[in-house]
Amino acid sequence: MYNKTIIRNNIPYDILYRLNKSLFQNKDGTINKKVLGMFVAEVGADKVLEVDKKFLICKEIEDAQVETYL
Repeated sequence: MYNKTIIRNNIPYDILYRLNKSLFQNKDGTINKKVLGMFVAEVGADKVLEVDKKFLICKEIEDAQVETYL
């Protein structure tokens, strides 16, 4: 379990897992979206973000109020 938060497009997400993309790659290098989707559903996540060759398996934070300071 990975315990951090990320904001994308003004939507906050809890990062549940940070995993290597290679865990979901087929032999030809493509991503096996079915297996990735099954993992996301199994852990109760609702979003996958790709950052630095890693997949961030995330869950949207419902009813969060995001404040930005300039």
